[in-house]
Formats: sequence, C-alpha cells, structure tokens
Amino acid sequence: MRLLKKTVVWLLLLWGIPVSIWATVDTLNPNLSAEDKEGALPALILLGLPPIAISGLLIHSLRQQHQANERKSDREIEQLFLAEIQADDGVVSPIIFATKADLSIEDAKTYLDEKAVQLNGLYEATESGGITYRFPI
Repeated sequence: MRLLKKTVVWLLLLWGIPVSIWATVDTLNPNLSAEDKEGALPALILLGLPPIAISGLLIHSLRQQHQANERKSDREIEQLFLAEIQADDGVVSPIIFATKADLSIEDAKTYLDEKAVQLNGLYEATESGGITYRFPI
C-alpha cells in the first residue's frame, strides 16, 4: 500500500508541477495575447493545482503512517525490555537484548544506557569483560 501511495504521489507531481509551471508562465507572459492567456488560468486551477494538493495529502498520510509505525516499534522494544528485566531478575545483557529486540549492539547499548539513567539502573562488568545492566525490580 505504501508503494502504491508513493507511486501515485510521484505520478501526480509529475503531472501537476509541469502543468502548473506552464500555466503560470503563460498567465504572466506579457507577450501572449489575451486569447492565449485565457486558457492558462483554468488549466492551472483544474489540471495543475489539484494533483499537487492530492499528492500533498498523500504525503501527509504516509508521514503519519510512518510515525505510527515508529511509535509501535518503540512500544514493542519497551515491552521486550520489560519482559527481559522481569525474566532475569533485573539483569539485562546488551547482546541478548539486541538479539531479542532485533537491534544493532550499539543501538541496544544506547537504549539500555538511557533506561539505566531513567530507572536508576547499574552497570556491572562481567568476568569475561562484558557489561550487564542491573535494574531494580
């Protein structure tokens, strides 16, 4: 559906922008007769501006859909984080969390660092030199 919307947006813009430019140039051109200018304004209003307006509405819709997906993804990661700290008595490993949340290790570390600050979590070094996060439950 997103691909279809994006395709329609591009087609509408490919139609609306050139027609609008042509009609505007013809309307403002002092060398054209009034007869020639007569059709440019209706062409702008009927054929140029509506496709641009519709594409703007579709772009707005796509942006809202993208933001909703991001919010959903953030909630899913939050739920995975909460499930992980409950399952392991508040101890979370960045590698395990990255695997379960389908994040890069750097993104997982950044997320866990933010949560550690937010929830008063502690960093602990493991015997193998890694880091685990301990959160109060």
